[in-house]
Amino acid sequence: MSDPSVGKLSTGEWSPERFRRHLEQSGTPLVERVCADEVEVTFVDEPGDDTTVTLSVVIGPRIGFNPIGTEFTSVAGTPFRVLTLRMRSDLRFSYVFTRGGPTREGEQVPDPFNPPPRFSECSVERFSGASVAVLPDAVPLPWLDQAEARPAPAMDSAVLASESLGNERRVWVSMPPGDLPDALPFVIHLDGTADHSAPSVRDGLVEAGLIRPCAVILVEQPGSQRDKELLCDPAFSRMLVEELLPWLHHRYPLSRDPADVALAGESFGGLCAGWTALHHPTAFGNAILQSPSCGYHPDLTWGTGAGELLRRAPVPTLIADHLAAEAAPVRIFHDVGELEGSNTHSRWLDQVLTAKGYDTRYREFAGGHDYAWWRGLFADALLWCFPLGNSDRSHA
Repeated sequence: MSDPSVGKLSTGEWSPERFRRHLEQSGTPLVERVCADEVEVTFVDEPGDDTTVTLSVVIGPRIGFNPIGTEFTSVAGTPFRVLTLRMRSDLRFSYVFTRGGPTREGEQVPDPFNPPPRFSECSVERFSGASVAVLPDAVPLPWLDQAEARPAPAMDSAVLASESLGNERRVWVSMPPGDLPDALPFVIHLDGTADHSAPSVRDGLVEAGLIRPCAVILVEQPGSQRDKELLCDPAFSRMLVEELLPWLHHRYPLSRDPADVALAGESFGGLCAGWTALHHPTAFGNAILQSPSCGYHPDLTWGTGAGELLRRAPVPTLIADHLAAEAAPVRIFHDVGELEGSNTHSRWLDQVLTAKGYDTRYREFAGGHDYAWWRGLFADALLWCFPLGNSDRSHA
């Protein structure tokens, strides 16, 4: 089965110009339901002559795009190429087209008929500028949708120079709308950037009366240091406690109660947030772990897998440290994609936390290792950490 509009194009019933107008009006990819829980998804590109096109999506445990490996097919007599895939109808995912040709290597570009969303709070190599597909049965992310439409909130920007680490990084601080209390709850988000969605998501929740007003602190992670600092590095965690927190308290009316402080991150950042909160619970009373790389151990290439079945493998660091320690006074929000290979370790971590009696919220979403989900589910994390008044903590 193929999309009816593609059929009209291929038979000549529609001209290329009419088909292009249809794409511009309806958006892409084109989706046709084939049964209760599956759809056919048609991707369309207009790349020019002598160009091959393939699809890459964020589906697996690694950072970056996973190539599908099937080339788009030309629609005879037109400049269009199409690729139709059958998928579960509840997916949400980031994707790009990889264009190649006889004289150039593959270039990753967004879908020309589905521009990237407003927020691209990730570096180029971490799927910045990707298009996002939302299939018809995907769980809605209403707070992200509202954030996309909001004006960007004002943010302070400054450089924090760390004496202990011998480096520096930019820090952005966004205060909530309205009158501010003297001891404001706050969340520190690792891998921060100036165009991060978190402040806009926060504003919508505050104005709706669903969470306590809270500050959002976005901490830049220098590219050359990221793969060291975020991997359960005691020196980096101490810097957050001994340098960043005093620096923030000196400048802003922030609460000193650890129950009012959350440390958040995605992927390696989620690993760091969970590990730091475990070892510094008097500083961070909440941890937000989004697709955390909790299969990490310095002696493992990528978590535990089939190869480790043949030898005695170490338990991943975050899980091992939780097993070895008494339960810390930390509340933990934890999400991960159903399509991530690393969700095995997230389930393992959740079992350990539950057995130790942690106040924790764990969920799996219909997608991969992907900002397309993290941006919106961050609203659920804020609802979990900082509910207003009688708001039900389980609403997250």
